Amino acid sequence: MTAITGINNNQTILNIKNNYGNEKEVSYVKDYVVYEIYTSFLNMHKNNSKGTALEYNKRVREFFTLVLDKDVEYVSEEDVLSIKKKDIQNEYIEMLLAKGNSGKTIKDKLTSVKSFYNELLSNDIKVNPMIFKIKIATDVKHHNALSESELAELFEFMKNQKYLGFEKYLLVKTLFTTGNRTTATFNMKWNENFVVRREPTTGENINVIRIKDKGNKWIEKPISLEYYEELQRLNTGDSEYVFDFSTKTLERALKKFSEHIGKKITPHGLKATAITLGFSKTKNIELVRQLGSHSSILTTQSYLREEESLVNQLSYSMSKEIDESILDKLSHEELLDFIKDNEDIKNAILMRLNV
Repeated sequence: MTAITGINNNQTILNIKNNYGNEKEVSYVKDYVVYEIYTSFLNMHKNNSKGTALEYNKRVREFFTLVLDKDVEYVSEEDVLSIKKKDIQNEYIEMLLAKGNSGKTIKDKLTSVKSFYNELLSNDIKVNPMIFKIKIATDVKHHNALSESELAELFEFMKNQKYLGFEKYLLVKTLFTTGNRTTATFNMKWNENFVVRREPTTGENINVIRIKDKGNKWIEKPISLEYYEELQRLNTGDSEYVFDFSTKTLERALKKFSEHIGKKITPHGLKATAITLGFSKTKNIELVRQLGSHSSILTTQSYLREEESLVNQLSYSMSKEIDESILDKLSHEELLDFIKDNEDIKNAILMRLNV
């Protein structure tokens, strides 16, 4: 439940009650320094070409939505200074590829956002436009999310690694299960990032992974007891960190798996997989938004691909008359076979029954 508790000329304060009944105050501050430069930047291009200005507006807004999960009106000077080259490579480009952008399109978008960074620099915002100088092959293909069978294959592949196999398996499982960022996951500590919350509907104690995300915002993801106990097998007392190895170790393992299945898999791709499979199982974009820790559903939608099947599209289904008597005519065995043959229906039922 969300209530607006205060508004002034440049700030909106929201009082948000989360799923556990805890209230927190979140401030959305309009940063006039960055936004005024942005407005001036668009006006300058509008004088030359309205079409060019519209394109810049679309691309710069998309950039801040994907990287910061913020509208450009609320991007602060601190925000733009916090964006590093690794964020461009590991998040922005990965999400553009997941959306189906070609290498050429990505290069054009990088050029557009770099132009805005040059404008920021010329107005004494000490950004580094060179973070957008990234080599991208024009014929690069988009990175699809893993299918359910490929994800299961990835888990087994990691378990069978000779060096830190079980640790790598639990790391990729954590990235998939929580949808959290790689950096935040590697920073998880045993004594800081696990808490217990009371389930409001039953009073049951639920284990929760709690991490600090962008903008020092705390994010909580409930996990099952089975998975919590699996993670605790790593808690030997030898390290304060849950995953005590480098990101390079993970990247090398994912590169081997990518070569194994002939499909490029990155750490961020595991989040894309979680969002894609989560939506496929539930068809509930609000639940998927929570999983992705997105403030805006527009960010969540950027991960989802258009439905390719003709008969699964709504126009096809909604143009047909629904005959409910079909259910009465099905035998028990026929109904079970139908459920098992349709993964989305089967998963939705199993997820509801396992609550």
